[in-house]
Amino acid sequence: MEKIRADHKIILEIIKDGSTVLDLGCGKGELLSILAEKRHIRGQGIEIDQNAIAECLRQGVNVLHGDLDQGLSEYPDKSFDYVILNDSLPEVRHPATILAEALRVGRQVLVGFPNFCNLRARFQ
Repeated sequence: MEKIRADHKIILEIIKDGSTVLDLGCGKGELLSILAEKRHIRGQGIEIDQNAIAECLRQGVNVLHGDLDQGLSEYPDKSFDYVILNDSLPEVRHPATILAEALRVGRQVLVGFPNFCNLRARFQ
């Protein structure tokens, strides 16, 4: 049985079955994979790292290459039920701008931050 990270469990509890989800800074697509399996979501990830994108594609995760600091102008207002920024907001140069864009394109926005008190998180 796969071990699901604590933050992913919390997000899994919040997301409703069949929702549309945009995961900003989706990494290797673990969260979108879990949500697709457990909540039957229609998901889209945006990621800047080419290696992470390749892993998303191997897992069958719908992902686009993109820089969050460039905004989300290609998405219409309220085009997703949820927009997720899990551990990705500290990585952007203009967090207020990306938050405003997330609020524009999503009906709800979920933001998670890394636990820097955790030694594993400190050395990543």
